[in-house]
Amino acid sequence: MNSSRQNCRPSTIRPAKARLTATETPNWQSLTKRYEQYLALARETAQAGDRIEAENLYQHAEHFYRTAALQKARKQQLT
Repeated sequence: MNSSRQNCRPSTIRPAKARLTATETPNWQSLTKRYEQYLALARETAQAGDRIEAENLYQHAEHFYRTAALQKARKQQLT
């Protein structure tokens, strides 16, 4: 058993997850802000050399980008 094994990844600070009640949905501006946060973190992580964590953060950013685009489209349909 190798108990001296250490995690080589640097610790990454991620944006705090927003807590929403069942009736709340985030608006597209807040989703866009989360997209920008994850994108910045992904770029920083990539520059630090952790490609795997950077890809994970890029995927999170993409999720918020797509969700924001859907919210914006729904808002425009209602007006």
